[in-house]
Amino acid sequence: MVEIEQRFRLDGKVALVTGGYGGIGEAVCRGLAKSGAKVAITGHNGSRAAALAEALDNDGSPTWSAAFEATSVDETQRMVDAAAAHFGRLDILVNCVGLNREEKAEEFTEKMFDYVYAVNLKSAMFQAQAAARHMIRQGTGGKQVHMGSVRSFLALRGRGYAAYCAAKGGLITMCKQLAAEWAPHAINVNAVAPTFIRTEQVGKMLSDPEFYANLVARIPLGRIGEPEDVMSAVLFLVSPASDFITGHTLTLDGGLTGTQ
Repeated sequence: MVEIEQRFRLDGKVALVTGGYGGIGEAVCRGLAKSGAKVAITGHNGSRAAALAEALDNDGSPTWSAAFEATSVDETQRMVDAAAAHFGRLDILVNCVGLNREEKAEEFTEKMFDYVYAVNLKSAMFQAQAAARHMIRQGTGGKQVHMGSVRSFLALRGRGYAAYCAAKGGLITMCKQLAAEWAPHAINVNAVAPTFIRTEQVGKMLSDPEFYANLVARIPLGRIGEPEDVMSAVLFLVSPASDFITGHTLTLDGGLTGTQ
């Protein structure tokens, strides 16, 4: 029997984190590095990816970084190929790419809807595909975790979230299908679905006292999430401890979806 500690270690594994320098992404990268993984950090901002990679390198964790445009299938494929070539393999993909652009449903433009869909859903498909090709070629399986949202399941009153909810809802079902298709290759595909996490991306919304109070009042545990909450869940889902879990979505919401 494998030692319990080793069930949660990632020594010798290569992990690619896209959107890896934001509030959630950075926490995930640091957690992966501390668990023994070599980490490739990518996103649209190459300088931020490089700065985090340098910081982790200085702490003794092998890293690599690059910039890519998530809405470009060609750039995505080239980036994944480059990450795998740098480390000689690819074992883990953590997709933290995502955004929202609010517009009221009756005013939503085709251009904005397509953009939100492309960043949140289309990019996930082709990141997953590019990573899976390496995992299949290696013949040793792999782990993928994609960043969903409680908006994969629930609407949000008073906000223009139609495109975001549609894309994140689609992501959850897509992960189930990818899990089914790639199970014969021992590739686990899962998602995490956080509620609001304390990051720069949603800082403006969380700074509204009325919005914040109403939000926390709906969460049974009485608080919003922290980046470390997401990091902990991701580390579990990419570790050997989760080898029998695939096609699953883990909600990180303090009980929010369980009470709606």
